[in-house]
Amino acid sequence: MDNTDSNSIANLTERFQQLADRKKAKLKVVEPLKVIPSWPTSMRGTPNACLRSALFAGIQGNERIAYKKRTLLAAVDGIEVRYLGVQLNQSDLDVWMHIVHLSRQQLPGFNVTFSAHAMLTALGRSTGKSQHEWLKESMARLGGAFVEMTFNGRDTFGEKGFLRYHRDERTQRYVVELTESMLRLFEDGYTYIEFAQRQKLRKHPLALWLHGFLSSHAAPYPLKITTIHRLSGSSAKTLRDFKYRLRKALDALVAIGTLESFEVEEDSVKIKKHPTPCQKRHLDGKPH
Repeated sequence: MDNTDSNSIANLTERFQQLADRKKAKLKVVEPLKVIPSWPTSMRGTPNACLRSALFAGIQGNERIAYKKRTLLAAVDGIEVRYLGVQLNQSDLDVWMHIVHLSRQQLPGFNVTFSAHAMLTALGRSTGKSQHEWLKESMARLGGAFVEMTFNGRDTFGEKGFLRYHRDERTQRYVVELTESMLRLFEDGYTYIEFAQRQKLRKHPLALWLHGFLSSHAAPYPLKITTIHRLSGSSAKTLRDFKYRLRKALDALVAIGTLESFEVEEDSVKIKKHPTPCQKRHLDGKPH
């Protein structure tokens, strides 16, 4: 081998090393999640990304569809949500929220244990065979979903499932591990959801979605009806049908005290709500 060949090989090796070093320098180290936020027993902490998108749609269980390929769901500006799997709805969010609630005083990575009976009771459901089967289906949907979240075009997190679990078929006791990428959604903002209010809306999926969405805003701005239709993942085929459902959902929110009043116009809705003490301090410009 002459000197020319030796120099070429040496130069090529150096270039490969430079590329490898450059790639290594660009790698972003993702620090382990240190703690799950805590909140009062009467509340359920929920990431805003789950409340301000169609990830947990405001639909009945029999209206679910299956996304057979990675699909972009509706979300507010700054969040991109892509989903693959059987559509999730507000009842699935109830299950995930309560499991997160049980884990809020533990370090990430530790298992959460509960019985099916205790979970169903906590969610205000009956504890018969059909409800046990409902819980199994919800856990399977949460475990099988693929979710990809991008925040402000900056960071993307992808995860297979919100959780992993083991179930003892004799005792119907669950041991659950929450997936870290989904818990990381708390890092981009979360909201306290008043659990007692939410339980009163269990048979009204659009009202449940609105309750979460509006709870995540201290002072909701006027919203276009088409925007609510899109963000809620509604299955309503016509705007007329959706406006009818929307009025019923808003009436339910007034009835439980979440809203003071609302006004539905031709293409928008104006909402006046009762802010929480924390939100009131924020609106008044006072420190928490």
